[in-house]
Amino acid sequence: MQKLVTTIIINSVSLFVVSKLLSGIHFASIGSLIAVSVVLGLSNSIIKPILQFIAFPISFLTLGLFSIVINGFVFYLSFTLVSGVRIESFITAILASVLIKKINRILGNSD
Repeated sequence: MQKLVTTIIINSVSLFVVSKLLSGIHFASIGSLIAVSVVLGLSNSIIKPILQFIAFPISFLTLGLFSIVINGFVFYLSFTLVSGVRIESFITAILASVLIKKINRILGNSD
């Protein structure tokens, strides 16, 4: 339980930092920031493995670079499922997913 709470807090901090770095991500409140962090975590654990399995041939052909697109899609999907948050474009989602992965690694959450 403590690991789950720690992961949500680290993801929320990462999302906040990325929203300050990229102008295309907006949160209405802290509650919506935490909600999208939870939805993003659930999407990464449920939807992302299914997409990776389906897209394995494309990922194989692109030497794994297609996983960046999958990460961006899961990020964009998470933002569309939560009200009170807005992301401007799919390119912003791809950039944000890369930045969040780097920030999470710096903060100690390697999930």
